[in-house]
Amino acid sequence: MEAQGGFDTFIEATRYLFRGPSPREILILIVVFSVFSLSIIIPFIYMKISKRRELKRIFFSHAKDYDLTEEETELLWRYASKLPINPLLVFEKKVIFEKVVDEVVKNGNPEEIKMIPVIRMKLRYDTLPWFIPLSTTRDIDIYQTGTLIVGEHKTDAYVYDKDEEFIYIALMSNVPVRVGDKVKFFFVRENDARYSFESEVEKVFTEMGRTVIALRHTDKLTRIQLRESMRWKVEIPAKFRFGESLQKMNPEEYEGIIEDISVKGVRLCYPGNIPLKDGDFLLLDFKLRNYEFKNIIGRVMYKKVYEKKTCFGVKFEDITRKEEQAIEQFILEEQRKLLRAYKLGET
Repeated sequence: MEAQGGFDTFIEATRYLFRGPSPREILILIVVFSVFSLSIIIPFIYMKISKRRELKRIFFSHAKDYDLTEEETELLWRYASKLPINPLLVFEKKVIFEKVVDEVVKNGNPEEIKMIPVIRMKLRYDTLPWFIPLSTTRDIDIYQTGTLIVGEHKTDAYVYDKDEEFIYIALMSNVPVRVGDKVKFFFVRENDARYSFESEVEKVFTEMGRTVIALRHTDKLTRIQLRESMRWKVEIPAKFRFGESLQKMNPEEYEGIIEDISVKGVRLCYPGNIPLKDGDFLLLDFKLRNYEFKNIIGRVMYKKVYEKKTCFGVKFEDITRKEEQAIEQFILEEQRKLLRAYKLGET
């Protein structure tokens, strides 16, 4: 009898073990899981909201340094905060600002687009220092000349005007061009590089007797460096001697001005004419900050005679790594100085 009772108990326990959960148990499980999940999710969401509020507060505070209005700041924040980067970079990096402008233009709200030129000016992105490469067609100067190719036709052209949506290019000769045509524009930016870009003609009209086409802005610029190393504009007094070879140096010493410098050479100008020709060698002395350059060997690569001066392109023939580093450091410091002045509106 006891054995039968034990067996019945075992059967009942097995039935209980393998039966499905009751509605009440399922409800309890859902409540427990929900409470657990919310205990993690709510603090996380709160932290994200708090972080975004603090970032927005810093953003708006930073905008006041540039005299942006509340409306201008709100516009900038709305689009910058959608980018997968720190929105504060829009105040420091022009390329980030241009991405914001692209989004504003894509949205197509005329009132927002009208605000961009004012914001651009206040952030001091309306000009670009000569040593910074172009990142968008918005950076191209008005009156920049170049060559426009339309199909099989080619013509000289120049940038006639630009706004936040379009760059307007005037054609110097009559070539057939229509809305929808694919065109290429090639140009050289002095002391920088050769650039080109492709676009589709959005509008065609006549202005002052010339055909003008409107192209939508793009950041797809092709760039080919003009020189192997960057040249920096300077005005440095220099003394030099020259001759057909190092063994046949003219004993007379001349004084000139170095007008630009790189680790590869200098542009040297003399106030008057001088019997120096392509291929001649020079021994050059000058001072760059606190570094003295003595008997630097150079070779004349070209000569240009102007009304009041003669200039030479001089390539360094035997310069040490220490001397290269002194020039590199000088250029780097000058870049930083000019960038600070640029952001402070002093250029």
